[in-house]
Amino acid sequence: MDGKRGVWFSRRLHHAAVRFVTDHGRDERAYERIFNERYGVTTRIDDYVALTGPTGHESEANFQPFHGSEILLLINMLEEMPVGMHKLDGMRYLIRRLDGLPHPLYPTAPAVAWPRSEYVEFMERAFRHQTEDYMHRLVIHEKAHFLWAHLFDDQLKEDWIELGGWYEDPDAESGWSTSKSAEFVSAYAHAKNPNEDMAETISFFVLNPDRLRARSVGKYEFVRDRIMQGDSYVAVIREDLTFEVYNLFPDYVYPGKIRQVDITVEGGPRDDKQLTVDVELHALDTDLEGAERGWTRILSDIGTFVDLWLYPVDEYGDELPSGESGTRLRGESHLNKYLKAGYWLPEQIQLRDAAGNERNQRTSDFGWRMYVDNYLEDYTRPAYVPGTLSMAKSVWEEDDSVQAVRVDWFVDEDTAMGSSNACLAAIDAAIRDTYSYQEYGNGSDAGDTCTVEFLMPNYMPSSEYSVNYISMQDVANNVGDAKFTGDDADESPATIELTTTNPDTEPPELDVNRIEVSAEPVNPEAPNGETEVTVSLVHRDNISGLSVSELLLRDPQGGTHHHYISPEDSSELYPSTDPTEWQALERVVILPPGSIPGTWGLAEVKLVDRAGNSEPHSFVEIVHFDVENG
Repeated sequence: MDGKRGVWFSRRLHHAAVRFVTDHGRDERAYERIFNERYGVTTRIDDYVALTGPTGHESEANFQPFHGSEILLLINMLEEMPVGMHKLDGMRYLIRRLDGLPHPLYPTAPAVAWPRSEYVEFMERAFRHQTEDYMHRLVIHEKAHFLWAHLFDDQLKEDWIELGGWYEDPDAESGWSTSKSAEFVSAYAHAKNPNEDMAETISFFVLNPDRLRARSVGKYEFVRDRIMQGDSYVAVIREDLTFEVYNLFPDYVYPGKIRQVDITVEGGPRDDKQLTVDVELHALDTDLEGAERGWTRILSDIGTFVDLWLYPVDEYGDELPSGESGTRLRGESHLNKYLKAGYWLPEQIQLRDAAGNERNQRTSDFGWRMYVDNYLEDYTRPAYVPGTLSMAKSVWEEDDSVQAVRVDWFVDEDTAMGSSNACLAAIDAAIRDTYSYQEYGNGSDAGDTCTVEFLMPNYMPSSEYSVNYISMQDVANNVGDAKFTGDDADESPATIELTTTNPDTEPPELDVNRIEVSAEPVNPEAPNGETEVTVSLVHRDNISGLSVSELLLRDPQGGTHHHYISPEDSSELYPSTDPTEWQALERVVILPPGSIPGTWGLAEVKLVDRAGNSEPHSFVEIVHFDVENG
């Protein structure tokens, strides 16, 4: 490979052996021995308070053991790294937050690495309903932070900073900006700093090298030669699940750079307002350098935000038909009169065309001035009133075979709660390998209470349920929350015992030998990438029945494309046919014009049943190329 001799191998036998030896990740003695002896880490924590200094010295009440499937995932991904990186100085502990609890400092983070404190913490959102591709990259990403902190020397870091176009920027939240906008494997890699860029890059080098090579050959070679000492990886999809896309006119051109931004905020100081953002892209060829859509998150100076989608418009401001690209994009949003007054800034603007080419830009690349003149601004978060949380169960009024669990609490709010889905509650069953159940609800008209209802059909698990976490959002997008673990000054969680007649804790079953994938060009005489792809699955479930299936297609450049299949009765609480019988499911996907030519594949299928049980099935094999010494 690349002119070098070496040995190809995969970890399939290792993964199977680990699953057997650890009893599917449930035998603590077995998996702890593997963690300690092979990777120098442990999930056994003697003193959480001493360990968790970065987050305020938390007790064990905020944490729990890893699920069995999570243990297997961690071991398998730690094994994928080169042998010389199996054990790292400074990486000693792996910990898992309680289901339902977000990170106290980084609420949206799926995992956080603390190299100086020797541990990585994972949140439920790292595993709950995620694709296997995402979970695998996350583990490698977090370990890469320890490479940056403890293994890489200053010269390597400086060279990486130069390669990525990074420079220190006191005006950026992360303290860094980059002069480049299209040489990153993800928007997150571009949005933060050189450390995060490196962690994302290493994760793609191991698990999706095609994506990295397509985005930046320079970064691929840097990781291969400077970090992996010549070792490489190849991602191979099962041959019978691949198909060809033909395109005589492929689009490898990124959307043009932003050349102009016009922002209008209409409305008086005491009125709701209308935000309009017009973006014009620089383009020598408007057909190739346009974007199909854009997205940005705009933040106030206190961190409240508004998400804005941008779509192409013509010279008269009329939106173009769905799927078409353009060099003029417009986004519109209603701004409540209680939003924080002052200047609002985007984290970055993400641009994408129909072929999947992406460009990310930050405010260091373009001008942006958005001022919200709100005399009635509300910057106080709604707060939980201590001692008011309660749980109650009843029979659902529309179906007496369904129980309803209701969670109520009082809110201290000085303006008004959001108009819909302003309240969220997470409840957790006392069963190790189940995840939390999360639902939204509404506040009262007076804005002083929240109510969230969980419908619990007879296939939900019998258990004691507890409320671990709640959150509330007001009309100004301020978010307040509370956790209930009994830790520190926290209240103990409200609990309720629920008995069901037919609990379902097993994921749906996919017949992996009866998957069929076929593809035909829509325009065979002059193929332009537009392709009709048909995916057929055969599935069954033990009790509750399939709710939805997610398909992950991977293109020749490593780009991932998500599509969903739902059975006709997916919106019903109960299946209309016998779920234990094998059933066929088919989805026709139309790849858009401009799609990348070459060999595509079905990379992953994930099935989710009505009880929330899910299991991803990956058809990507990671093959390691170990360079011969000398």
